Amino acid sequence: MARKRGNRMDAVSGVTGPQPKCGRSVVARRRVSLECAPGSFIPFILLAFLSLSVHAAQPPLAVIRTVRQAHTLPNSEAVKGYPVHLDHAQITFFDSTIQSMFVMDDSDGIFVDARGDQVPDVRAGDVVQLDAVSGPGDVEPVLLHPHFRILRNAPLPDAPLIGFDRLSLDFYDSRWVAIQGIVRSVRRPQQVTYYAGHAASSSANLIVTLASGQDLMDVITLDPRGGDHSNLIDATVRLRAACGTRFNQRKQIIGVHLYMPDISYIQVLEPAPADSFSLPVSDTADVMRASQHERGHRVHVRGVVTSTWGPNQFSLMDAAHGIFVHTESPAAVSVGDLLDVVGFPNLGDYTSVLDEAIYRRIGIARPPLPAKIPAAQALDGEHDAEPVQIDGQLLYKSRTADEKTLLLTDGGLTFSAALPADTPQGFDQLQPGSRLRITGICFIEVSPNKRPKALKILLRSPADVLVLSRPSWWTPRNTLVLASLLFAIAATVVTWNLGLRRRVRGQTRVIRSQLEEAHSLRLQAEAAHHEKSESLANVLSLQRDLIAAQEKLRYQATHDVLTGLWSRGALLDLLRSEIERTLRTGNSFGILMLDVDHFKPINDTHGHLAGDAALREIAHRISHAIRPYDMAGRYGGEEFLVVLPDCERKQTESSAERIRDAISSSPFVVGNCAISLTVSIGATVAPDCARTETELLSLADLALYQAKNAGRNCTILRSSFEEEHAETT
Repeated sequence: MARKRGNRMDAVSGVTGPQPKCGRSVVARRRVSLECAPGSFIPFILLAFLSLSVHAAQPPLAVIRTVRQAHTLPNSEAVKGYPVHLDHAQITFFDSTIQSMFVMDDSDGIFVDARGDQVPDVRAGDVVQLDAVSGPGDVEPVLLHPHFRILRNAPLPDAPLIGFDRLSLDFYDSRWVAIQGIVRSVRRPQQVTYYAGHAASSSANLIVTLASGQDLMDVITLDPRGGDHSNLIDATVRLRAACGTRFNQRKQIIGVHLYMPDISYIQVLEPAPADSFSLPVSDTADVMRASQHERGHRVHVRGVVTSTWGPNQFSLMDAAHGIFVHTESPAAVSVGDLLDVVGFPNLGDYTSVLDEAIYRRIGIARPPLPAKIPAAQALDGEHDAEPVQIDGQLLYKSRTADEKTLLLTDGGLTFSAALPADTPQGFDQLQPGSRLRITGICFIEVSPNKRPKALKILLRSPADVLVLSRPSWWTPRNTLVLASLLFAIAATVVTWNLGLRRRVRGQTRVIRSQLEEAHSLRLQAEAAHHEKSESLANVLSLQRDLIAAQEKLRYQATHDVLTGLWSRGALLDLLRSEIERTLRTGNSFGILMLDVDHFKPINDTHGHLAGDAALREIAHRISHAIRPYDMAGRYGGEEFLVVLPDCERKQTESSAERIRDAISSSPFVVGNCAISLTVSIGATVAPDCARTETELLSLADLALYQAKNAGRNCTILRSSFEEEHAETT
């Protein structure tokens, strides 16, 4: 990604963030049988005392009140989730598409990771009061789970002018800076781009590429009004933006992106020429020569196309020399086209090139004839990017995903000739050892110190390869191989003929004996096969019965006999697994504890069979009101427990109401009577409200107790044990 983003970590996951505090320890369920022994409450009292002792031993984390304090936290501290409160911060960049945000105050700037959070309608320049928690970024801390209070909108301040070389230092990460350079391109990405697995820009953005000498830097910005900004290309500009340092998977700095609020933050210092083709025409040899052009700006050359290579590159030659031209869009040119080309000079492998070039066709000209030279002279570099013709002997043919290549030698010097891999025809008919004449564009490959090290000829088509002579088949090596092969064949035939007669006589005697033995064995095999078939049928029948019995036992062990829902033990095992998964992923899940209102009179009035029928119908309605992957079980008596994976607070409340409505919406038919039943529901959400099985069940049980006291047939959702008034639905 183009800046450091923290890996999202929940504050209640046990890894980062303040630990939840409870006003009292978790206790046992409130409905305790009167027959319990007097000492049965002692374990719960000890558990409450231990919980209070653990929380008392953990001092609260200090509140961070400046961006500088948050940005300079060591990652070992930032991971703890320090609370951050900024009274006066200003948003320097926000893109809702990729959830990318930078803020600053008078002390520093920092990146805010808002992915997955509800962010209000904010924009660059908004002065806000911000509450968040610290989190570890790829290298430096970031802010997580932001909450904003917008105070006003104000112009973003001026920023210090920073050079390209200094911006690559991590010192300026997330800061509000100014930079000056020449606009090389303005483009809109076709899709979301990623760095180290995080979104850096999307098709809703503009990317402005600035140049300072040979250094390039991408500026990602918003363009709310749209429009054509090609008039900025080749202009000298100054702009203000937030600095986003890019890191790889190893957390090493690989570059910088700038994040500019919108296109209006560009100040044009020197406009681009109104007509780029009005620039004076330069010789291709003068491109990148000292004192010939204003450094960094476009130059104008004129020449005839000598070759095309791939969709975005062609070679051009004027009266004296050649040059390679790179375009942003596919170049629709042909060999022989006379072009005016305007582009940015850049360092090539050996000869200068023109990048981000535009062109116009002004006519047709005859391409220059190739220079007929030996390979050693071509490697000197004088003919780089120009058509040449070299004779050589073919050593080897190869093919990669990008090229079809010939390896040749001339005068002891090895060189290569290549076609693009998508060329319809190739070098299938060429044989190693052939003498070939190669016509194409000279391309010099250089060493790190820019000295020529290898020669490559760029071909336009297979027709650029002319076979001068083919290798003779009757070489000494091939003759020796053929003679050896014929001698081996003759010796093999004679030996085989002599041995064949002896083997025929011996095999005849063996076959006669084997036929007699085979007849006896066949009779024995038929009898054994019949016996084996009967035994196998008996084994398969026993195996099917065993599998059916095992499946029945497994179902009875994990499901309630009366309702068919999960049994209490199985459902608690599923709850523990969901808690472990939530702590790993940082997701939330809901817990619903249901109790049937006024159920005892049904048993008393209509009998226990009617009560059982009502419980089965309640279980049936619960199963149809929840999602296929939600887990519902009978917790005991007329109580039920539902686990809702991947549910936050609002989704948990919605699921509880759906279940409550499904039960109360229509009466239950018991015998010849119609009975209306309702349920009270206690709900909570993990890990936002609690993290352990005991805490979750106790909190849900406490919420259920409140729902009963609130008049029944309602849902209470509790967030903590200290709540005076829980929310009632």
